[in-house]
Amino acid sequence: MSFMKHPLRLPWSGRLIWSLPVNDVVLALALGVLAVGGLLTGQVMERPLIATLPIAVTSTAVIAVRRSLPLTATAVVSILAVAQSLLAGHSSSTLWALVVFLVCVYTVAAEHSEGYALFGLAIVLASQFICEWLEGGTDYAFDVLVFGGVWLFGRGTHSWKEQAIRAEQHRHDLARIAVAQERIRIARELHDVVAHSLSVIAVQADAAEAALLKDPARAVPPMKAIRGSAREALGDMRQLLRVLRTEGSAEAGPADGALSPAHGMDDLEQLVATMRESGLDLQVDISRIAPVSQGTELAVFRIVQEALTNVRKHAGTARCRLRIYGDEDQVCIQIENDAPSGKRELNITEELSTGNGLLGIRERVSAAGGTLLAGPTDAGGFTVSATLPARQKRGTP
Repeated sequence: MSFMKHPLRLPWSGRLIWSLPVNDVVLALALGVLAVGGLLTGQVMERPLIATLPIAVTSTAVIAVRRSLPLTATAVVSILAVAQSLLAGHSSSTLWALVVFLVCVYTVAAEHSEGYALFGLAIVLASQFICEWLEGGTDYAFDVLVFGGVWLFGRGTHSWKEQAIRAEQHRHDLARIAVAQERIRIARELHDVVAHSLSVIAVQADAAEAALLKDPARAVPPMKAIRGSAREALGDMRQLLRVLRTEGSAEAGPADGALSPAHGMDDLEQLVATMRESGLDLQVDISRIAPVSQGTELAVFRIVQEALTNVRKHAGTARCRLRIYGDEDQVCIQIENDAPSGKRELNITEELSTGNGLLGIRERVSAAGGTLLAGPTDAGGFTVSATLPARQKRGTP
């Protein structure tokens, strides 16, 4: 129901009359009626009416613009009080006059910065002191206590509003940072899935095309590899899309099925087999390591996947060595390939390359709290060495 969207808002909250807040207009009208009614009925004996009546109307009317022009409203009310003291021989001692001054002092303190707020308080105190002096009064200390206390209350409100604005801005900043980090994580996952699968598919497509021209029977294994890589990529994409869906939304139903486990150390064997089928000369040495967290397992798998894909893209069939070892505290990954033999033409996998492979590895290692060393070797090859903590902190992507 519509009224449930803002259950604490009053019906007139936020509305405007002549571009002014309706609350201020209503307050000005109420004070004006009280002031003019008291003067006209004789309940307030402040004469002559030719001077006091216009001053009362103007003093109450400026309340309507107190928030848009707080310092101006305060100055006008103060000047009118001195003017009445000069013209009528006395300033107004009615309740409405006190309310007008208190509202103006509070508003100038709550709406303005420190300097303007102090200037507004000085104007009010100066007008009150002048009136006291003209009328022979002695309530200087009372004026300071009353108006100074209201001014301090207004400054407290101003400080609270500033803190609320800063807190809201901080929440927005945190939300934007969280969204940016999530976008980076999603982009990294998509790159790892798509780049690896497309590279394998492209290589196997080249092999299948060459086999079809010579011996069609030899095109069967590459076509099977293409089908397997495509299905694996499709499964990973479906898994990622299910994770991205809003929890409890109508789109996520029983037909979606349960989420499959994230890739881990057990999937490295299939990854190595796929890379070897694509033509990569790969030597593997995976030592037995202590159990690691699921986040670390996923990071290890993605780092190895991206590094081997980069080798296949840029080094072709050059020999490559993969070594994984570790202990209870950390996991070490080393991928090193020999220099490409001879001059190679740019193949389709290099054309598909986004150039973000090493950047993605670096981001993933950094997110896991590890270290990365990557660069060319003296023999003309390339090496990637990553060290990850065996246990990642909760919330690490």
